[in-house]
Amino acid sequence: MSKITNPFRFGDPVDGDYYLPRAGLTATVRQFIDNRQHIVLIGPRRFGKTSFVLDLLRTMAAADTTTLFVDIFNITSHRDFLQQVLRAMRQHQKVTARFIEWVKSIPRLSPKVNIEQDMFNGSPSVSLSAEIADKDVKDAIQDVLTGISHLGKTVVVVIDEFQKISEIEDGGWLEATLRTQMQTLKNTAFIFTGSRQSIIQDMMNNQARPFYRSCQTIDFPSFGDEFTDWIIERFRTVGIACDRKAILSLRQLVRDTPNYVQMVCFHLVAQGISAVTQENVAETLKMVTRQNSYAYQTLLGTLSPLQQRALRLAAIEGQQVYSRDTLERYEIASPAALASSFKALRGKQILDEATGRGRVVFDDPLFAHWLREEFGG
Repeated sequence: MSKITNPFRFGDPVDGDYYLPRAGLTATVRQFIDNRQHIVLIGPRRFGKTSFVLDLLRTMAAADTTTLFVDIFNITSHRDFLQQVLRAMRQHQKVTARFIEWVKSIPRLSPKVNIEQDMFNGSPSVSLSAEIADKDVKDAIQDVLTGISHLGKTVVVVIDEFQKISEIEDGGWLEATLRTQMQTLKNTAFIFTGSRQSIIQDMMNNQARPFYRSCQTIDFPSFGDEFTDWIIERFRTVGIACDRKAILSLRQLVRDTPNYVQMVCFHLVAQGISAVTQENVAETLKMVTRQNSYAYQTLLGTLSPLQQRALRLAAIEGQQVYSRDTLERYEIASPAALASSFKALRGKQILDEATGRGRVVFDDPLFAHWLREEFGG
């Protein structure tokens, strides 16, 4: 019996047949980028933003646009930021070669950047010199960002998880530096993506901050009915019948998060089923949620008893969370105590910023599902 190629992928950004294009959003973004209007895409984590921008960059690169994708999700310092920019350049041999030629023309920059050749294929490579002093890193960032304009006639730079630059305690220096480069680099357009709406909105709407009204903000949309149609068709390619209501139910349970939809569908195919039903969707979601039990239990262990009870309440009740009966049932003294816990949990990025009075949204919908499974009885 031949092995079936699973038509679903999850975990990493998806492309090719595993990616459902967003034609309308692509057209909108291209309109802004082609006119050098910088963009911020805001949406929840695991919602497909990275897959979207990588697909967009592939399309633009095919039209002879130079593209860079800079992932700064894990940065903690200016040095980390600079490393990630150089890492993005290393992904493209032509980009690296152009950048190296420019570096050689800037005497103050050459000692700060290592220029090497891959021992196997001879391709050029750049990296940050280990000897560079902290005091010189800021100068190197400014020089490297300036060099972006020399990478091609038209350049598009994506900075993923953009809000991370605000976490570096530098008095807004990196924000101001990026803003200056956005104004200076006449052949370069920037696309920023982010998942922390309140932070990004403050960056864009606070007159005291460098990015004030500097970008077009776009809320990254959830899929419509076309996503359900696409999922059903993907099952059909491997001979599996699919109940439409089962997929609609799954989308609702995981808060329409594409990564989690594909994850559950992947496991359904792997189980060798002949048909997708609401029952086996529910069982498979329960199974993959329990695979994260250790991580979720560990997370709960870092929280106060009151915060743990607040999370159980939020996951199980969903609405009217401040009613007296609900608070008594979960041993929470007052609405103020619950609101305080919710605020702390938002700060820990466990609850989503959409959480408001009477409505609670989890940053990770699988965590909410696990809480309901564990404590809903």
